[in-house]
Amino acid sequence: MFISPLRKIEYEYIPKPELKDRRFFRKGSFHLYICEYKGTQWVEKNLFRDYLRLHPKAAEEYAQLKKELIVKYIERPTYTKGKEPFIKRIIEKAKMERNLH
Repeated sequence: MFISPLRKIEYEYIPKPELKDRRFFRKGSFHLYICEYKGTQWVEKNLFRDYLRLHPKAAEEYAQLKKELIVKYIERPTYTKGKEPFIKRIIEKAKMERNLH
């Protein structure tokens, strides 16, 4: 559905079978994920974003973690995997704040 229009603006679709609820596109070093509106991925990504907006200290911790990981892991998959525990923890905190558990 989005592949053709995004190809026109030079985004490349990268099939990733492990990503069941979202699609991955790349344009140079820019990454774009598309997920179903109000689906699990959409809800979790928005919970994470909103939590960081409301908690500047958590946003600073995330920024610092990313700086440390990019120096430690040159390969993007390892860098991304290194962020997962932090992201999952923040999503859980956001769910508790909003009584979504």
